[in-house]
Amino acid sequence: MVKITVNGREIDADPKKPLIAACHGHDVDVPHYCYHPGLSTVGSCRMCQVEVQQGQTPGRVMVACRTYPAEGMVVNTESEKSHATRRECLEFLLKNHPLDCPICDKAGECDLQDFTYQEGQSTGRSKEPRRPLEKRHSLGDVIVLDQERCILCSRCVRFFEEVPKKAQLTVSSLGSRSVISSFADRPLTGNYQGNIADLCPVGALTLKKFRFQARVWNLVKQASTCPECSRGCSIQVEVLRGGDVKRFRPRENQAVNGWWMCDTGRFSFAHVNAPNRLANALVRGEQGLVERSIEDGIAAVRALLDAQPQALLVASPFCTVEEGQAILALAKRRGTTPLFVAPGPNGLKDDLLHTGDPCPNRRGLADLGFQPIESKELAKQLAASKAAVLFGERVVELAGQAALAALPASVSLAVFDCHAPDAAACTVAIGVPTWVERSGTYVNVDGHKGPISAVKAAPAGVRALARHLAALDVRVEAARS
Repeated sequence: MVKITVNGREIDADPKKPLIAACHGHDVDVPHYCYHPGLSTVGSCRMCQVEVQQGQTPGRVMVACRTYPAEGMVVNTESEKSHATRRECLEFLLKNHPLDCPICDKAGECDLQDFTYQEGQSTGRSKEPRRPLEKRHSLGDVIVLDQERCILCSRCVRFFEEVPKKAQLTVSSLGSRSVISSFADRPLTGNYQGNIADLCPVGALTLKKFRFQARVWNLVKQASTCPECSRGCSIQVEVLRGGDVKRFRPRENQAVNGWWMCDTGRFSFAHVNAPNRLANALVRGEQGLVERSIEDGIAAVRALLDAQPQALLVASPFCTVEEGQAILALAKRRGTTPLFVAPGPNGLKDDLLHTGDPCPNRRGLADLGFQPIESKELAKQLAASKAAVLFGERVVELAGQAALAALPASVSLAVFDCHAPDAAACTVAIGVPTWVERSGTYVNVDGHKGPISAVKAAPAGVRALARHLAALDVRVEAARS
């Protein structure tokens, strides 16, 4: 480490990392477009210019992303020279940038907007027309490119070259005709395309599935953990006015996923936005499953457990550690060992993030003492048993709708899930929240703990699984005494 002075404050800086990293690491804001800590530096946007003085030489303006700290360096990020050069860069960038802010998905979180206001660059001196380029250019199933908005920071180009290590974009043509394009105009491929929309500092690259869906200032944002595989990427969940989830975006966590996430997790809206959620309870009567109160549903589950002391207790791998502890406590009181559904690999494993394991809390439940069981083996055990209780969201999906529907009516099945199974064996079904409607902890494949957080309220009539288990536990204890 070396000691440098930034804005009059002495700080320690790593000489192997660029000056901009040292500034950001000590809460000193330096604007930038092309720089990203997870990518190589190119110094093309020239926005990160700061005044640097070394020894007796006069201070001069230098780009912070291509300058490395040296002992005794004096840096001023707020000098008039620094701001003047940034304003010149902004004037150049805005010369050809279209006035799309009212319709741009990036509006409200756009670095070009923010830095323009921050630097006071509100006017341009040029009267020539902006260069006409292609708008709404499709780059495949995930991304739309607006060439007019692009500032050629090349983050997207470097991402494909350096992260998935499969180059798919380039800066083509020369000079004022330069644009971002794919090789031979082929559509982008791979499971990590959505990351370039996050990387784009303006609105040039946007997600087709988010396009015109919401204004970002209307989104409620909450830190959470992706449950689509056992990697447990740190993410941000974004909900529009308490309604549907509109975006999942990666959240930096160097121990787990760095700055990235896969498209499988990014676009996993179907389950959390699914309609016709199971609320309250469904209890089987003469006319089939009939909606009843939660209290009646809990009473039906208690009756099932009283009648069948050896009933299987099966958890979903989507259950949190806290939910697993409550299920385990119930199992211990009944003298049984709980199971959790553990499907085999789903074929999505890659060399970057996705593990191919669809169980987000496999390790957490296994560490608690749950026994994993594959879906086919579970179907056999359910068919051979007299009763079972399935706990947690997506437990029906993972156990297999067809397998549950094939169970004989002699099997009594109680289900705590977001949707009731279409199965004659199901005698009671009680609704539970999805992972965006509750809080808890997942443990990923490497043992790192990741929180999930409630970013929206569960539908009316849906209570947390922990509350159901607490009510069931009280009744079980009362029955035993």
